[in-house]
Amino acid sequence: MRRGGVAVIARLGWSALLLVVAALHLGAGWQGPLPPLVFAGAALAAFASLPLLRWRRVPTGLVVFSLLVLAAVAAYLVARGSAIDSTDPLPVLLDLVPRLLTAARPAPATPELLAPGALLVFGVSLAVVLSLLRGGRSLLAPVAGAAVLYTCTALLTAGRADRTGLVAVALVALVAAGWLVVDRLEVGGRALLGLPAVPVAVVAAVALALPSGQAFEPRELVEPPVGVLGVTSPLPQLASWAGLGDTELFRVSGPERAVRLVALADYSGAAWRAASLYGPIGAVAAPDLPPGSRVVEEEFEVTIGELRGNWLPAVGRPTAVTLDGAVVDPDSGSLVLPGELRPGLRYRVRGVLDVPDDDDLLDARVPTDGRARRYLELPGLPYSLAEYARQVVRHARTPYEQAVAIEQVVKQGRTPDAQAPVGSSYARLERFLFGAPGEPGANAGTAEQFASAFAVLGRAVGLPTRVVVGFQPVAGVVRGGDATAWPEVYFEGWGWVPFDPVAGVSSGGSSAAQKREVLDRLASITASPSSTPLSAPPPLVVPSSPVVAGDAVVGSRRWVGYAVLAAVPLVVLLVLGLARLVRRRRLRRAGVVGAWGYVLDGLLLAGLTPPPHRTAPDVAAGLGAAAVELAELAERAAFAPRGDRELVGAGADGPVRAAGSVGSVGSGAGEAAPAARAWRLAREVRRTVRGRVHWHRKVFWAVDPRALWRR
Repeated sequence: MRRGGVAVIARLGWSALLLVVAALHLGAGWQGPLPPLVFAGAALAAFASLPLLRWRRVPTGLVVFSLLVLAAVAAYLVARGSAIDSTDPLPVLLDLVPRLLTAARPAPATPELLAPGALLVFGVSLAVVLSLLRGGRSLLAPVAGAAVLYTCTALLTAGRADRTGLVAVALVALVAAGWLVVDRLEVGGRALLGLPAVPVAVVAAVALALPSGQAFEPRELVEPPVGVLGVTSPLPQLASWAGLGDTELFRVSGPERAVRLVALADYSGAAWRAASLYGPIGAVAAPDLPPGSRVVEEEFEVTIGELRGNWLPAVGRPTAVTLDGAVVDPDSGSLVLPGELRPGLRYRVRGVLDVPDDDDLLDARVPTDGRARRYLELPGLPYSLAEYARQVVRHARTPYEQAVAIEQVVKQGRTPDAQAPVGSSYARLERFLFGAPGEPGANAGTAEQFASAFAVLGRAVGLPTRVVVGFQPVAGVVRGGDATAWPEVYFEGWGWVPFDPVAGVSSGGSSAAQKREVLDRLASITASPSSTPLSAPPPLVVPSSPVVAGDAVVGSRRWVGYAVLAAVPLVVLLVLGLARLVRRRRLRRAGVVGAWGYVLDGLLLAGLTPPPHRTAPDVAAGLGAAAVELAELAERAAFAPRGDRELVGAGADGPVRAAGSVGSVGSGAGEAAPAARAWRLAREVRRTVRGRVHWHRKVFWAVDPRALWRR
């Protein structure tokens, strides 16, 4: 085989290898081993079309068009079954990318989610093949194609696919090797010509591998689909789960952490309600309160046993799940499966947990703006609970000390009882906290009452709280007796921190030693408050909350900002109007010459500014008799001897040489009658000019600043 044929084969083979490696890397944006193989096959399919592209009997453009149409039809066929409501080809194809960007990360390896990646790889590879077929020796097209695929992978995976930069280094090495070999085969001795581009490729790869403080996130450009699900809170099921005893609900393999089903934030005074809006996990939807600055990510495998309902066991805020169709509440991270759970269902879930240090919480603050309003709502809070909460925390110095004090008071002297009456209403909590001995539910309850009492008392003193339903940390089999609930408090900068008002329950949070130090300090100041309700409560109770004052301040500042924004354009228009009025007065003092300048200002505002070489009579010829007369007066005022100029009331600033210079503002003044006549003519001409312009020019006619700059 001749040297040229070997060079062509080497160039095609190297280009195909480069794109296949980049396509395999793109598969990291999807789950499982199938996507890399699909994308590599799409790249090879583009190179396999080479004989068709070189077929002389059919134009290359027609072949390319046919291949693209076939690829689009294939994508439509695999995506139409689960696409948007419309089954028209164009809407279905246009919805492929938005659907991928609102899916989990990494995306499930379903046909409709694989389609946009396969189309991308096939299109890029086909463009590279066409570039190579044109007979040129440039090797930039394969490198550009690989760079496109690598960049798309980085965007789709938020940079997680190649955190160490190994793939980037491998691509750069492959580029360098290809340039060296192919250059030498095509034109011997020119191998060094490709080397200067290698450092550039290395720098580009390093730039892609380095983390960015404000990385571009393409998912922010797509609004994730949010659906309404009528799921009920599992909080009342705690008693029934406890009755199941040793019944296996599910199995979990992974680090020993508290497993959560749902975080409940909405409290009506009668019960806790689950959220109703859910979207695909991994879609960009920032929670109303941001996560903390210290987090840990962990992965678990769950196998469902006798657990029923729609809630999926998870840990922390889920970031990925291997179940198709699972959706998440973006604020709480609660996972829901639209269908009923079934025995044997297995999935893997990865989640992020807030793990602040003990020292982080000692002086931590809570939000004092409207972001936390949802977690502080207590509609119709009874006076007894509000005053009891105030007494509990009266000697606490920080929000964390308040939370520890409430945790201890709720726990102290009360016992868990699976047979106690269920419920989390104000009346049930009052009986739980203040009930007389022997009264059903007095000083006894399930985890529902312990967690709800903490959450309500915490909100009464300004702590953002919520109640989490889940299971105690267990390695392996999770049974009915492990079901529990615990409260969480949000601390600014540190996220949601769990507390343990139920004796014997451990859901994380700060250490017992630090809590004991806080309790020892508080005990040295005062004893625990009485667990009896206060008598004769006032008729109206408004529990203190720092958020109310903060909201008022924020609201007043917002209105001030709106007023300033509204006043700025008014002030600008007023200044421009005054400036235009001052200019008109200056022109008026200039007499006849100023009158002609007034006409030129009008022509400028109307978009009819004449060329500088035209004289005043030439300009006036198309504006009517009044303009012609005024132009003659202006010409005489500018060019006539000084005595004649004084007769027509000209200014003293020289001749009217051309249209661009007529209207120079002079310092002298002529007789009143000629000047008055000139200004009457000028106003008539201005009215004629203004009547010919479009309405949008008339709106800003009086404040248009362009006339201020005309000379």
